[in-house]
Amino acid sequence: MAEEAPESGDADVSDSMVREMVAELKPDWQVTSIERSPYGTDLVAILEVRTPEPQSVVLKATTADFVDPIIARSEPRLLELVHRETTIPVPAVFGYCDDHRHYPAPFYVMDYVEGANYENRLEELPRTARETLLREAGENLAELHELGPLPAPGKIGVQDGELCVLDTDDYPRHDDFHDAVLADCMETLDTLTAGGFYPDLADDPERFADLVPELREHVRERVPDLSEPEEPTYCHWDYRTGNLLIDPDTGETRAVLDWANLSSAEPAYNLGQTEFYLLNPVADGPRRTSRLRETFRTAYADARTDWEFTESVRERIDVYRLVCRLGAMGCLPLWYQDASPEERNERAAEHRSVVNQHLAE
Repeated sequence: MAEEAPESGDADVSDSMVREMVAELKPDWQVTSIERSPYGTDLVAILEVRTPEPQSVVLKATTADFVDPIIARSEPRLLELVHRETTIPVPAVFGYCDDHRHYPAPFYVMDYVEGANYENRLEELPRTARETLLREAGENLAELHELGPLPAPGKIGVQDGELCVLDTDDYPRHDDFHDAVLADCMETLDTLTAGGFYPDLADDPERFADLVPELREHVRERVPDLSEPEEPTYCHWDYRTGNLLIDPDTGETRAVLDWANLSSAEPAYNLGQTEFYLLNPVADGPRRTSRLRETFRTAYADARTDWEFTESVRERIDVYRLVCRLGAMGCLPLWYQDASPEERNERAAEHRSVVNQHLAE
């Protein structure tokens, strides 16, 4: 009899369960080795299988509480959609399971892709490789955004077995995108007065509390005055180096990962988020940052011939980039829980420096 599924975490998912999960999807495959990834919150295991030819694949299963199943079920379907309709490099999906009595679900098996992960190590990439990374990011997001438009802003999930923009009590659609952005900002700023989104992990719960009053006033003025957003489309809200497999010599992106938790939002929002993740104005300085941003934006605009960076689009991106930084400030206790105090202080100082630039504008 199969083992009971764990409530969360991958430590309770035995090797025998891993083999059984693969057998559910690919009965003729034989798992010959299992290597568990130490990264991420869910079970990710690199497997050697005979199909009958030897092949490396990845099993991913939702074993934590960070992503609801109704959202997580979208990931293999989105990978299939992107693989089929674009040239964005993503792993091929070999099969998936939405629900199961005995195993943590959803789970799926995808191709293994070689590449380096440069999470928090962007400065290690050679200069030309960094430019390649930004150029391809612009091209990839342009292709993704062309898959829209979608009916409304909201979260991408699965209902009745199909990808959709959810409209539930937990994940409502938004009638006014900027009202939703402002509400998210206010919620984030509320958390920053007492340790962020993860106060139990915060070594300094009032680290950003002094910034909150002025930030409240700033976003209350800026967000409602933004120009009308464009029609919503698929947005990879977590397009960062931690979710990219990169050729360390050339900077070529070999795979874009983490397609769970996608949003339906206007393209400029996704561009602002990505610029926040892939640019570091404090470390790179204004001139280098401007050059890298122009590389990213030029690639995006060239790939969408009927689209341009108007002044109103640039203004919205600037505000959205601040919104993303506020979220990162709220997540600092989680993202840097294993970092040294010096590393946390360094990142906090970076946040402060950029936020103060926004407030001075």
